[in-house]
Amino acid sequence: MRRLAIVTALVVALLAAACSNGFSGEPDSTGGAGGGPELTSIAEAGGVTVEGTWLTEQDLEGVDADVAAYPVEEFVLVEIQFTTHSGDLGQIDMEKATALRQGEADLRPADWIIVSDDSHHRAGVLVFPRDLERGPVELTIEIGNERLALRWEAAPTT
Repeated sequence: MRRLAIVTALVVALLAAACSNGFSGEPDSTGGAGGGPELTSIAEAGGVTVEGTWLTEQDLEGVDADVAAYPVEEFVLVEIQFTTHSGDLGQIDMEKATALRQGEADLRPADWIIVSDDSHHRAGVLVFPRDLERGPVELTIEIGNERLALRWEAAPTT
C-alpha cells in the first residue's frame, strides 16, 4: 500500500512539473528556449484550419521539402499545413492565393514547394523574397470566398 502511494505521488509530481513547464501537448511555437518570437500561427476559415510556421536556419533540417535553393538570408520560408474535412484543398493555387503583407507592402510567393497534395491534409513551404522591415507581418490566403490571415508580431530573423 505504501509503495502504491509513493508511485502515485511520483506520477502526480511528474504531471505537475510537465504542466508548470508549459507542456500542453501542442507544438512549441515560441521559437526556442530563449523566449524568441512566436514562429507558428494558426487560423480557420471556411471549414479549413491552416497552421503556418516561420522557418529559421535551425528548422531547415526537419523540413520534408527541398529548400536548398532558398537560403533564409535571402528568402522567407513558411511551412504551411492545411486541414479540412470537406472540400478539396488542391483547388487552391497557392502562388496566386497568398501574399505576405507588412504595412502597405504585399509580397507574392516566389515558389510553393509541395510536401503533401492530399485533398484534405495539404502541406508545403511558401517561399517569399526576404524584403521585410521590422514590425508585424501577415500571411493572407484566399480560400474560396474567404480570406484567412496568419499573423506574427514581428518577422522572425534567420
